[in-house]
Amino acid sequence: FILIGVPMSGKSTWVRENYPNTKVISRDDIVLEVHGSNDYNKAFKEVNHKEVDKILNDRLSTASKLNENIIIDMTNMTSKRRISTLRYFTNFYKEAIVFPVLSNEEYDRRNKIRTINENKSIPMGIIKSMLDSYQEPTREEGFDKITLL
Repeated sequence: FILIGVPMSGKSTWVRENYPNTKVISRDDIVLEVHGSNDYNKAFKEVNHKEVDKILNDRLSTASKLNENIIIDMTNMTSKRRISTLRYFTNFYKEAIVFPVLSNEEYDRRNKIRTINENKSIPMGIIKSMLDSYQEPTREEGFDKITLL
């Protein structure tokens, strides 16, 4: 599965509730791992993002070589990003799981909870920018199925 949705749209919650024993590749998790802390806001500012991207690519490549069933938990808002990820999995069944756009009030509510629980906050301007950049996934990108939640 490749999850598609802005931060706070419910991607990680969906994984925990529906696929708790499936391997997940998450760039956010790699950011925390490389930084060596649970403070996402600090880690995102300080981490070497080129190193994070290298580890991400290595994990995608390894998962493909090992024929692993995985969930890719990232925003994946653009066709370019998704195609870049899908190139690792040419001979796999690939399903896009698209999360709905929520109200500004709901993003604000979730952001407050997330800030308390995870020290991870995303300014609403970033959410709006990501929504503006969103491109609907298509089968031409390489998906076998596209599921809208």
